[in-house]
Amino acid sequence: MKKTAGLTAVCAGVLVSFPLLILIELIGRYDRFSYGRHAPLIRKVLPWRTTGRLAPLLPLCALLPPYVLHAAEGLPGGGVLRWAAVAALAGTALGLAEVYSVCLHREAYIAAFEPWSLPADYRPLGAPPERFADRRLQHLARVQFLYCVPLVGTAAVVGPRTGWLSDVVILLFLVKYLAPAWIDFEAYYHWDMHCQVLGLRGRPWLSTVWRALSDCVMGPVIGALPRFYATEHLVVHHPENAGPDDIHSPLPYDRTRILEFCLFGLKTCLILLTSGTVAFHRRCRGSRRVLLVLGITGFWAVTGYLIAADRLLGYWLVGAALYRAVNTAKAQYVWHGLSDPDNPRHPKASTILWLPREHLVAALDREPPHREPPGVAGVPHSTEVPEFGTDWAFYDNYHLIHHLHPRAHFTAYPELLRRSVPGLLDWGCVIMRLSAYESFVLDCWTGDFERLARGLVTPMDEDRRVPFLRERLAPLPGHRSYSAALCEGRVGRAVDAALVRGLRLVAPSP
Repeated sequence: MKKTAGLTAVCAGVLVSFPLLILIELIGRYDRFSYGRHAPLIRKVLPWRTTGRLAPLLPLCALLPPYVLHAAEGLPGGGVLRWAAVAALAGTALGLAEVYSVCLHREAYIAAFEPWSLPADYRPLGAPPERFADRRLQHLARVQFLYCVPLVGTAAVVGPRTGWLSDVVILLFLVKYLAPAWIDFEAYYHWDMHCQVLGLRGRPWLSTVWRALSDCVMGPVIGALPRFYATEHLVVHHPENAGPDDIHSPLPYDRTRILEFCLFGLKTCLILLTSGTVAFHRRCRGSRRVLLVLGITGFWAVTGYLIAADRLLGYWLVGAALYRAVNTAKAQYVWHGLSDPDNPRHPKASTILWLPREHLVAALDREPPHREPPGVAGVPHSTEVPEFGTDWAFYDNYHLIHHLHPRAHFTAYPELLRRSVPGLLDWGCVIMRLSAYESFVLDCWTGDFERLARGLVTPMDEDRRVPFLRERLAPLPGHRSYSAALCEGRVGRAVDAALVRGLRLVAPSP
């Protein structure tokens, strides 16, 4: 009976997680397309301020197809004109979705790498920020809200009366929104959990409103159920440091096998959709538990109503939650996949620090850096802004530093890194080159340990690197997943190899 249940879980994991993995790769490719040659042209042709204000309204075009098609039917040659109208609407929607995506990327890029272009007296959320540097993240929250509300409103209206073409058009905009919005939401919401970057001077009630909008509106659209992320992250993840008692721990699984990841992805989907594991966790008590249960209940009540009314938004909310769950599982490999089996609960043993070469060199330099980013005269700079391609603006890749100093403000991270790296290297912590970040998970699954070893900064002999990585990627003894252990036979290896081949068809070449 137990073996049958385990094999059922393996099959369900493949059927749920693997298609979502493929979808993640395809949406990632589609998102990267919006950084292509046409993006600078759009930015050059369309004025920044005008498009910044109008681009969020572009999803409303999904409400036009029924009117256009009805008008085409009333003209001579209605059938031909109808299909011509369908083609024209589809082409127009593609073009508008690209404008929408490029404008959204531009706003995020400004917040990330060009904060000096924001006015010194800028109040993104309607009141002065508590700290000058926080206006960057507040700008991200403002932009996401402006892009999110018309999108949500349109998706909540689109349904049987508007027809299939409206469904296709709004779905196109939702997909274009999802990939960049995941990163932007993670940036400001995660930092607000730790150091209240959405805080507003003299307006605590307004800060509360923005946090509620982030949690209950922007979050669910990209798959973060209300109250779940904040509760799980602060109550479970940081105290456990992705160790064996963390509900999102990858340690019971062999991280070199995509088949076992499918099981981990399925488990993460069930946890995120139900939240029961968090709500009844020993650390989740009192108001935290009540708010989490109310948030999840409210989410499913709204989603159930929308699905019963056959509105696209209802289906999207469920799909986005599944998409985020598999992304979350994949992120655990990137941040916590190389854990020391002898001390898996300590952040120095369980968390990876990703560094570009120039950041590592700067960290090993005993003199503090004096380089100032370009800026506007008279506008204070509270932190160095990383160069594009070395970091997402708020030092997410300093993940080990974050687990060691979870309450530190992001402006403190460059100095924390400079002070910490020599000791972390001496301690033998896992430090990887950021250039290996994108291919890390695929290299684990394809067994390209030589390339993984080339990305390892942690000092050790060359002949020790590959065995070190194999040891760190193996399942934790004593905590092995029973269902995952069923994947170890000949059939499991064959299925795993087939899944790897399928993923490589869509995964970008390194």
